[in-house]
Amino acid sequence: MSGTTPDRKPVITDLLQLLASEKRQLAYERNVPHADITAELVCMWFDDLYHPDDTFFTSCFSADELAALAEFHLFYDQRNDSLPESKGTVRTWLADRSWREIMRKAQETLSRIAP
Repeated sequence: MSGTTPDRKPVITDLLQLLASEKRQLAYERNVPHADITAELVCMWFDDLYHPDDTFFTSCFSADELAALAEFHLFYDQRNDSLPESKGTVRTWLADRSWREIMRKAQETLSRIAP
């Protein structure tokens, strides 16, 4: 087993792609029917993957990329509490204006860190 720590950039890029894509969100919901996908989308960003105070995490990105991620984090955080209850499906969020704004911001951020 290797002692190297994996690069965080591909994982963050993959998550941003999920957050930005209706098609991917619906596929994720189909593939993981036992999970509350909306809770997962929040947890993956805020708890699991975005760690701006971690030295290793920050070493995986340029200063401009870190700024783009911080901007997205703030944008997502400011809208997170206003998202509707999922009612068991991501479709509830896909019909919500705030979620669509978060999706657009995720796409914008993705284009800034992985052009």
